[in-house]
Amino acid sequence: MKILLVDLVLLLSYFHLVSGNNTRSNTLLPGQSLSFSAADTLVSKQGKFELGFFCPGNCEKLFIGIWYKNIPTKTVVWIANRDNPIHPPFNNSHLELSDGNLQLLDARTQRVWDSNLSTSSEYANRAVLLDSGNFVLTNGIEIQWQSFDYPTDTWLPGARIGFDETENKLQKLISWRNMNDPATGNYSLQLDPNQNGEFVVRSNLRGYWRSGRLKEGGFAFVGQGNYSKDLFNFSYNPTEHGKYITYNVFGESVISRIVLHFGGSMRVFFWSKNHQQWYIVFSGPADNCDVVNVCGAFGICDINVSPLCECLEGYEPKFKLDWDINDYSGGCVRKTSLQCGSSNTGFVRLQNVMLPASSESIQVGNNQICEYICLSNCTCNAYANSNSGECLLWNGNLIDLKRLPNNSRQAEFNIKLFVLSNKGNKKSLLVALAASITSAIFICATCSYFLWRRKLKKKGILRKIKFREMLLSESATNLSKPGTSIGKGQEKRSDIELKFFELHDLKAATDNFSPDNKLGEGGFGHVFKGQFPDGQQIAVKRLSTQSRQGLSEFKTEALLIAKLQHRNLVRFLGCCVEDEEKMLIYEYMPNKSLDYFIFDESRKSFLDWKKRHEIIIGIVRGILYLHQDSRLRVIHRDLKASNILLDEDMNPKISDFGTARIFSGNQNEAKTLRVVGTYAYMSPEYALAGLFSIKSDVFSFGVILLEVISGKRNKASYNNDSPPNLIRQAWELWNDGKAFELVDPTIVDSCHSEEALRCIQVGLLCLQVNAADRPTMSSILFMLSNEATVPSPKQPLITSNSDSGTTETSLCSINEVTITEPDVR
Repeated sequence: MKILLVDLVLLLSYFHLVSGNNTRSNTLLPGQSLSFSAADTLVSKQGKFELGFFCPGNCEKLFIGIWYKNIPTKTVVWIANRDNPIHPPFNNSHLELSDGNLQLLDARTQRVWDSNLSTSSEYANRAVLLDSGNFVLTNGIEIQWQSFDYPTDTWLPGARIGFDETENKLQKLISWRNMNDPATGNYSLQLDPNQNGEFVVRSNLRGYWRSGRLKEGGFAFVGQGNYSKDLFNFSYNPTEHGKYITYNVFGESVISRIVLHFGGSMRVFFWSKNHQQWYIVFSGPADNCDVVNVCGAFGICDINVSPLCECLEGYEPKFKLDWDINDYSGGCVRKTSLQCGSSNTGFVRLQNVMLPASSESIQVGNNQICEYICLSNCTCNAYANSNSGECLLWNGNLIDLKRLPNNSRQAEFNIKLFVLSNKGNKKSLLVALAASITSAIFICATCSYFLWRRKLKKKGILRKIKFREMLLSESATNLSKPGTSIGKGQEKRSDIELKFFELHDLKAATDNFSPDNKLGEGGFGHVFKGQFPDGQQIAVKRLSTQSRQGLSEFKTEALLIAKLQHRNLVRFLGCCVEDEEKMLIYEYMPNKSLDYFIFDESRKSFLDWKKRHEIIIGIVRGILYLHQDSRLRVIHRDLKASNILLDEDMNPKISDFGTARIFSGNQNEAKTLRVVGTYAYMSPEYALAGLFSIKSDVFSFGVILLEVISGKRNKASYNNDSPPNLIRQAWELWNDGKAFELVDPTIVDSCHSEEALRCIQVGLLCLQVNAADRPTMSSILFMLSNEATVPSPKQPLITSNSDSGTTETSLCSINEVTITEPDVR
């Protein structure tokens, strides 16, 4: 009787498991199955992941896969039968554990997929879905099979990407075919067997993108913000039989995944619980220079210049005509061949470049030994001495060279080339002859030039040419002002590719600058909307002809923004300098500027809390690019709500670089006698003493942040007898524990209180009196995007004994006046 009772209990337990629903456990036992018709799933122990049937797109194909359990939008991380889907009818399709293997059967009981485990059933007696997202077959002692060994397009923390030569096993990501079809796509991401710790994305067996080498727990590609290293840690594990890379995240609450997109980009995501959406930390290739071999052999790519590619020093295009039409695939060749062992062989050093692919690594003592090894090897074309003491040698073609920002701290790269010697009478004679010919050519060219200018003058267009020459002259490219500096060789005329528009075309596009097309006005003129015959919409910034300051700001803005490219910076199209006109042409922003919405009672409701937070994050990313990630280190100096433009999707784009300044890589602060900007957004040290730095922009951002949250303007008065400004109001509410009262009433219902309080706290940190107490933009991005601890702010400057005059060093009570001269205008 007892035996029958026990059997009955086991039988009931069995039926409970088999006929279970979404509350099923994380384990599938022998003889059990998951049925499509019963909507069965397995759920990991802590409820992080779920395994079951799903059909993407229009549900013409059925798959078994794993996705996040508690993320509203189904995010699939693994698929068993990606290339062998189940076709209708779907009823009675099921996954079962039988004979020690997982088997997926369709409605006709035809096997469409199995785990292909060769051992007998006694060694794999259960299938378990783990909280790591790994689906395993185990006997309770060791894992016999696991889904982590067969990834699809997603790489989860704890999983491996690499290869095992002894077992002939390759673990790589393969993209989906498209967004609705998980079948094997055109791109794969795998560990490069020829490199030490480097990923490569391939398309049809050809290289498409590479990550750069693993260094200090991270990659160069995760360098778009220092916060990335606080989130991710990569580990490289090479052995004599294989090589693997794994990664982990810091903090159990952080949900992360790395995905190979069907378009070929590798994307790093983390989940924001507050916003209930995925954020992309990185996407690569980030630009055209990231594409493998885009400039061919011995070419170097620079995304900040046009044309994109140039040959290394001592090299020239192999096919000149192809380069003239922007086809760089042929690469470059030496101008002068090297003779092995010749004394005319030397090296030229390049800094801040991404090292080329296919290097040979040797452990040596110092840089001199590395140079000697390359010099002694006739096939060696370049060398680099890494920070870890490795001597890296390149014996073949140099490909994938890319210029990086000045603060990239990459190893110096040394290229072997022919060094001209002046020894010998024959060479001296040749040099003298060449000099004479050059002089004759120069004289003829000069005469022809002046004759040409004389003809142009008669036609009345010399003025336009003169303006353009002035803009592109060497003095114009020096954007530095007293107190700032530019690194040697950083600004070159060849770096600037400005497109000039004709005045008659702009008049036609704007209906002769009709008042109906006027978008607004600033300190130096008016902005008009225009449209070319091909339908392209533009914004034309027309500088006032009466402005004494306009020419300097015009040159600064045109030359500076032409070098800056980021999705959160307004895109610069070109300029016009003709007659007395000076105009800048930008992409058209249909939603005007940020202040147009947040300070208007009838429009501020269009920006709910989610959109405002996205705008804040976008502004942070744009400023971070200016301060850290661009080739130039730029201080904007006039960040304010009216200079944040909004595109058709309400994405923010920073504009108006007329007052910006460039810092060299090792410069932290500068002083000026000419304070420019808008008082309401100025840091105390800049408004009162002319001191500016990246922390001046941080202060301005703090004001913008509070304005976005509150929907109120900040006032530029710190006098005791003046009405409290926004900074003072925010501090008093924070100090009284009532900071949430600062939130714009129109967004209170959509606002996440903890997130809003975090933003206010970060905003107050940005407004600290001492510039050193303000965080950097990379720290701000991390604090706003994560649930990390935010330091407590000190009291900002809310009172002052300064007069209310209008000189450059006093704080007046106007908000939207931009100061550009010490005189009263």
